[in-house]
Amino acid sequence: MKCIKVRIDQLGRIRDSEILVSPLMVFSGESGLGKSYLALLCHYFFELLINTSRLNHFFVDNNIDFNILSKDFKDVGTALEIKKQDLETWMAKDAILYLRYMLGYDGISGQIEITLPESVPDTMAFTYKNELTGLVDKEEIYTILSLGNLRFRIQEKTQFDESPFAFLLRFVLIDYIFGNYQKLDSTFVLPPSRGPILTEQIIPTTGMYSEFLSDMAGLNRIKPRPDTASEIVLKLFRTILEGEVDKEETTYIYTTNDASMPVSAAAASIREIAPLQILAKKQDVSRCAILVEEPEAHLHPLKQRMMADIIGALSHNGAIMQITTHSDYFLRRLNELIMFAKAKKTTDDPDKLRTLSEKVNIVEDMSIDESIIGAYLLRKQADNTSIAVKQDISNGIPFAAFRDAILDNMNYQDILGDYLQDVTE
Repeated sequence: MKCIKVRIDQLGRIRDSEILVSPLMVFSGESGLGKSYLALLCHYFFELLINTSRLNHFFVDNNIDFNILSKDFKDVGTALEIKKQDLETWMAKDAILYLRYMLGYDGISGQIEITLPESVPDTMAFTYKNELTGLVDKEEIYTILSLGNLRFRIQEKTQFDESPFAFLLRFVLIDYIFGNYQKLDSTFVLPPSRGPILTEQIIPTTGMYSEFLSDMAGLNRIKPRPDTASEIVLKLFRTILEGEVDKEETTYIYTTNDASMPVSAAAASIREIAPLQILAKKQDVSRCAILVEEPEAHLHPLKQRMMADIIGALSHNGAIMQITTHSDYFLRRLNELIMFAKAKKTTDDPDKLRTLSEKVNIVEDMSIDESIIGAYLLRKQADNTSIAVKQDISNGIPFAAFRDAILDNMNYQDILGDYLQDVTE
């Protein structure tokens, strides 16, 4: 994946930061500093490439109507040219609109700059060629619209919900960014405290939860896809859940040890993890972009480590992911998966690697190559704003904020212990 760069002058509390969008984004730091903003901002780009209406607004906002332009098409020619810089400027504004929708807060302000990869040309030209096909006296005109290496065949007088320009541009951008226009076909957002949404009649007031409900409804209509599901991913889910979750008619059912119950009667951890398990069973995760807020929520520390294994396995199998976390257990395990990937590169001895694998309980399909990770720590500034600091992951993802909390815990405990000892002597 070619990196997209986002320069943030101001976004909520965040100031003077730069983000490089990578296949696996990990955001950590104290609450309220902007982790969710950054995760959604990164997810925006993949939503833009999948959503059939979002990129369409670029052409609407610029008064570009395919049906009007096509009336002047000759046999062959250039239909339209758009500048990369114009697209980047529009995206910077549209990304803020996306955050406002997802968070249900029109007051979000932001000033950002977006730089698309160098693989995206400075000027993109849509060309066309008209074709006459069909029986004599019953001919129909088709337009072959081309951009980059892709072509789109359009029948005359067809009415579109999405402009042919937007349709073609979406797939060409996927091709420019990933080198394969088929790489991306779905996006999913798993918001925090998502568990109750599965079992309660809740009317969402924010786009994030509305999209989550819509995504889950779509997943429930899809049959499981064993041909694309990663067995290691599904096995990890069964281990961490100690069972499986499926939907039967209108109710989510949790099955464990040959016993079944509504998910509403299961532990909170089951409800939080269930959507991700259902996604893994029904979608080709190698073509998904998935945002998961606090994947460790409501999990025992041992299972927080297992959740890191799941994230590692999803990422290893090609999923594009944006993660926010408050857990050092989760980050420590991610670091182990990174270190295992590095260790694998140091030996060609399968027996040596197998021994290491057994000792640390990591298989290759869970390992994470550090080159695909973008790790950022949200750090509070003296003026109560925050800054996103890119982390050096050569030795794993740092967890400075957690270390500070541990030190405070130890220091305060020592102070209180000393005080109690003094007053009792």
